[in-house]
Amino acid sequence: MKLTKNQQKLRFKILDKIYAKGPISRIDISKETGITPATVSEITGNMIHENLIHEIGEVVPEQSTSGRKKILLGISPSHSFYIGTELSPKYISFCLTDNVGKIFSEKIIQLNTYDLNNALTEDFYVNELQYFISSCQNYHPKGIGVAIPGHFDEINKSIITNNSFWKNFNIKVLLDRIDLPIYFENNVKCMTLSERLFSFNGTDNNFIFFHVGRGMFCSYMYNGELYAKDNFLVGEIGHIIVHPNGELCECGKRGCLQTYASEAWIIKKSQILFDSSETTYLKQLVTEKNKITIETILKAYILGDEGVNNILHSAIKYLSININNLSMMIDSNKIIVHGELFNEPLLINLLKEYLSQNISLLSIQKEKNVIVKSYHNYNGALAASSLCISKILINLAGGK
Repeated sequence: MKLTKNQQKLRFKILDKIYAKGPISRIDISKETGITPATVSEITGNMIHENLIHEIGEVVPEQSTSGRKKILLGISPSHSFYIGTELSPKYISFCLTDNVGKIFSEKIIQLNTYDLNNALTEDFYVNELQYFISSCQNYHPKGIGVAIPGHFDEINKSIITNNSFWKNFNIKVLLDRIDLPIYFENNVKCMTLSERLFSFNGTDNNFIFFHVGRGMFCSYMYNGELYAKDNFLVGEIGHIIVHPNGELCECGKRGCLQTYASEAWIIKKSQILFDSSETTYLKQLVTEKNKITIETILKAYILGDEGVNNILHSAIKYLSININNLSMMIDSNKIIVHGELFNEPLLINLLKEYLSQNISLLSIQKEKNVIVKSYHNYNGALAASSLCISKILINLAGGK
């Protein structure tokens, strides 16, 4: 059945509500969207017929009430399939998911991070993507979401970033050689979107997603939308000054947060430690300083390396200060922290300890809900899949 533009708009609005706040009843969808109960029933009936959504069961009321009982609706799995992929300086990742974020296939290719120009070329990436698409052809994927380490320039079809490698990475090659619809978005914004669409916990709260990687970025989900989606400076939390007389950042300022807490700077300081200390455990773990990774640093930390201990504890201290500041400036129900650093439980505990030391300003102030999300190399690819789903199923915004 062909829908009018207005019917499509209502359908997208209802489906978005089921994704973000499901399981949810028809009457609650009507109340929250302002769409009449009759229209909600008609549209959801069509989506049930398409096996896009399904009835889960009756709401169990806290007290016995008369009247018509609410039937909860949820998203049906395996309705359609999507490919997500992430471009990262540490790896490239691919995954095939269904429309509820269940991963059916995945592939991670580790990269030589100290020789990225030779490790990752446009042809290499597109060839690997084509191989992955071929391996998934029985699922008939509807499109591809690409999580990028920067922002997408819609006009020039390029990555907006200060990193010269990614600035010159020609993503037009994908558009020329891949037939499926393709959608691009900042990797952290993709992860924020993924948290909203794939949680299925009955809530649609405002929240902050704070990612710590080679650089760092902070994204905000506000009233069901990515906040300041087109203002690329919003979220560049790594360039907040935490020490006015600190080290010179590549942005030209001194004492930026990322000079203390980003993976790139933690590795840089660990390389200096490798050269200057005869007792560091780093020398037992790698033969050359260029081979130091975050995994190497975490191993040295567990072994009790004093120099590494100082580097990481300083990073966690400044991260906690900024997380506390965020809670005073932005209305959010939770802050999700994500990064390979937090594969180490001792650092998670240290972060929580620093956060708990924050002075409560108001007697009614609630304790901050800070959640450390488990880090996996496929998180970005899964998040890119959610981007694809949001474009194709929920709002059909323009892709390739």
